[in-house]
Amino acid sequence: MGWIQGWMAAAVLAGMTLPLAAGAQSTPAEQVRTAAEKFAGDIAWRAVTVLEADFSCTGKVQYAILGASPKEIAVAIFNQDLTQPPALLRFETDARNAAASKIRLDPYSMTAAEIAGVSGTAPVGYQPSTTCQGVRLSDDSYEAAHIYWDHDNQRFDSWSQ
Repeated sequence: MGWIQGWMAAAVLAGMTLPLAAGAQSTPAEQVRTAAEKFAGDIAWRAVTVLEADFSCTGKVQYAILGASPKEIAVAIFNQDLTQPPALLRFETDARNAAASKIRLDPYSMTAAEIAGVSGTAPVGYQPSTTCQGVRLSDDSYEAAHIYWDHDNQRFDSWSQ
């Protein structure tokens, strides 16, 4: 046993408490869930769904999380940091299955014309990208919602397929 482990074991046996590093009490996913609860406490947020990517094409890491309530499925995207309100996209559960809902990264690989070909309309402000990611919400019951950064209006929006 190394001297550090021995010292820590002796301290624990002696009843001493050791200071924890900042943030050691929770994982990054739990921190995202806690932040989402702060801004939208009416939703049951799922830490296991946290995604990490550049969602708004700023070159910065951002977080997305999935949650649900009896009436809706929600996706929160923290565009700045966890202390600022996230973009919140809400989808009614009338046709969607909240229990089976999931999110995953959705590359911006299609052109607006290709999206129009499968969805019937081109999404406003959509731009293909090799560095940014969208969020795909699916539930095996209803068409997938593709959440993307609308460059024209500087906000998140979605299109369905």
